[in-house]
Amino acid sequence: MEPAELLRSLGSRIGIELLPDADGACAIEADGIAVTFTALPELSSIVLLGDLGEPPPERLEGLYRALLEANHLFRETAGATISLDPDAGRFALCKSLPAALLDQDSFFGEVERFVNAVESWSRLIRDFRSAAAESTSKDDEDAASASALGSGGFLSV
Repeated sequence: MEPAELLRSLGSRIGIELLPDADGACAIEADGIAVTFTALPELSSIVLLGDLGEPPPERLEGLYRALLEANHLFRETAGATISLDPDAGRFALCKSLPAALLDQDSFFGEVERFVNAVESWSRLIRDFRSAAAESTSKDDEDAASASALGSGGFLSV
């Protein structure tokens, strides 16, 4: 299917009109999670972008390590990548989907998984931010990293 067709079908399925702007972008908000879709007809792809929130102001090493490990081979990101938006200073989750491999149902499933991943990573970053703010020593920082990331050090999505 064409990217614009997929976006129209998604909008119809969730009860809103999804019309890409001149740049091919449109956005939705689901359960407080904002996702931007950008149709790239020249690549026959749709790019999904979700805002994950601001990094904590200090003690970033544990969080950056977790994010880099999660990105490795898309290990914990549901096939997406986590990045730091240099303009906004916020973490983002991004996934490119080849439209030719999608139909209405598979696209809806991909969007649903993506929104769930954005929600999970947003929560982890928010919890890590809170834990880092409360932490006052290196031992406390290690405990905050472990509690925010779970016992295995990874987020399962």
